[in-house]
Amino acid sequence: MGVVKMIFDEKLIYEIETLVGAFEIVRDHRANNDRTGVIEIDAEGKRMFVKIHNRLSRWNPEAYAYKNWTKILSPYTPTLLHTFKNDFYGIITSPLEGRTVNEYQINDLEKLKKIYYSAGEQLKKLHESFKGTYFGIPSFDGSPFEKKVFTDPIDYISSSIESILKLGVDKFIFDEGDKNLIEWCLKKCDVFKNCTPVPTNWDFSQNNWMVDRNGVFTGLIDFENMLWGIDVDSFGVIIERYTYDKPCLREAFYQGYGLENNSEKQLQIFIISVKMAIADICHGILNNNERFFMCGRSLLNNLKQCKA
Repeated sequence: MGVVKMIFDEKLIYEIETLVGAFEIVRDHRANNDRTGVIEIDAEGKRMFVKIHNRLSRWNPEAYAYKNWTKILSPYTPTLLHTFKNDFYGIITSPLEGRTVNEYQINDLEKLKKIYYSAGEQLKKLHESFKGTYFGIPSFDGSPFEKKVFTDPIDYISSSIESILKLGVDKFIFDEGDKNLIEWCLKKCDVFKNCTPVPTNWDFSQNNWMVDRNGVFTGLIDFENMLWGIDVDSFGVIIERYTYDKPCLREAFYQGYGLENNSEKQLQIFIISVKMAIADICHGILNNNERFFMCGRSLLNNLKQCKA
């Protein structure tokens, strides 16, 4: 179900009109995406964004996040205006000024450091504001979406790593060096024993951070990959895809976040980074996604060198 099909589907148009009235489509933001559609609309002079999901596993956490978590970050997040879950799974939000860092293609390190610092500040505020009772994806009503529910942080992290390891071994993806590092991480998972569930975003990165024309941070978007998780799990994409060769940006983010620089936190970040790397290696190979594979393989190789 691609977004173009969804935009011109009469049922979808009727669904949106019942919530906002007559509207015009201003822009299709994800014309080639077959998983989610984002259209910008004008409803009687009011600009809004409509996001359509074809998976409840993505609609539930995003709708829940907007309803319960992200409003604490106002005005740095859009406001949730409507949700719907009939023939389509959708949300309607207010606009947020600017475009993403990636859309503006910002390469100025001084500007980027300020953006990363601001993003770190917002993530810390989110983590300090909410504590959960389980690890995993929430349904819109707050109950666990997944059948298997974790309440112990060690079980939660180790189970995730073990499932990726099994997949990689079954598909002959990992070499002995990979497996040795993964198994070492599994033995160290007790470092997470004191972690409590906080709002975590597996896609927290500059691809979803908004800035104005001058490169000044204006906020955050895209919460479909949120869940109750481990705090440092929100760092994974930043480490792997955006700051691997720009440690100054990672440092600026950590400073904005107020990260405790101790051995326990560093070990947690190391293990989370390994988990991120092996997940992307498997995803890349199994889905023929070279970018994911190369990012994951490069990070894992670097982590093996750090461990050596």
